[in-house]
Amino acid sequence: MPRVSVVIPTWDGAELLGASLRSLASQTFRDFETIVVDNGSRDRTALMLAAEFPAARVVRFPENRGFAAAVNAGIRVASGDVLVLMNNDVEAEPGWLGALVAALDRRPDVGFVASKMLSARDPSRLDSAWDAMGLVPYNVGRGEADGPAFGAGRYALSACAGAAAYRRVFFDRVGGFDETFFAWFEDVEIGIRGQLAGFRCWYEPSAVVRHLGSATAARMPDRKIFLLVRNNLILFFQTMPLRRVLPWAPVILLWPWLDPIIYGRPLRLTAPAWFAFWGVAPRVLRNRRRIYAGRHDVAALLAVLENPWDDVRRAAVALLRRLRALFGAPAAS
Repeated sequence: MPRVSVVIPTWDGAELLGASLRSLASQTFRDFETIVVDNGSRDRTALMLAAEFPAARVVRFPENRGFAAAVNAGIRVASGDVLVLMNNDVEAEPGWLGALVAALDRRPDVGFVASKMLSARDPSRLDSAWDAMGLVPYNVGRGEADGPAFGAGRYALSACAGAAAYRRVFFDRVGGFDETFFAWFEDVEIGIRGQLAGFRCWYEPSAVVRHLGSATAARMPDRKIFLLVRNNLILFFQTMPLRRVLPWAPVILLWPWLDPIIYGRPLRLTAPAWFAFWGVAPRVLRNRRRIYAGRHDVAALLAVLENPWDDVRRAAVALLRRLRALFGAPAAS
């Protein structure tokens, strides 16, 4: 029985997947199995796996059921006590798996671990260190130069599931990824559930991968915007403590209508996403009642949430920059 199971969801992109699997083959930590969940690929993925990686276990769906459903399927067949999730556009440094396992071994209070994800296009810059949230979730470090700020381990809200490790007991207690999300922010949602259940997230800077970023999403840009907007509404109302929901709910509900002004995303995508949220709102409320039923560690969650006013400030800066681009207005520094 391997100690670690690495689950890789994939949808087409055989060349990307091949590079990811070859980086796994070079890991110094060897006690692991590889599970590929094929989300209805129509390219040469199946042939490539059979020819080059026959040892990989493969779960196949007839169509693309999304990231959340794919990783849940992989977790269900996994054997390891440590479950590692890896995007098909990620290549891992040789010590990556060993660093994730070592972080879990030396920190019994930690239930899941975030990797240092560098940009594959420019490895001197971060793609993501860990996930944070005040009102909206974001990848900490995105686009910033790698340096001392990202060189020390620390507790965090959540891990980007494109390169993260979880104890099996985490899923036993918290449950799987919420498949309503399909893709985007499902990793933050399960991270918040983990925090409420008493699991801590650790950012481990020695666990390094290179992430191409949006290699799959580039094939469905409109769908990505729709899901980002809808899923942010789901995430906020499903997981945030009441002391955050009550004062900030009007802002979050207004956000999709301001998004085209602030960030330039088209209203034809953000408005349908807003209406789609109301279609799943009853389920969101049921999930919320389940998440907050019984004993939960709200204080620990609040300790790792960001200040909501930071999101307002970032939105104001983005708006000023957009105005400057459109009309020559001065931008905030």
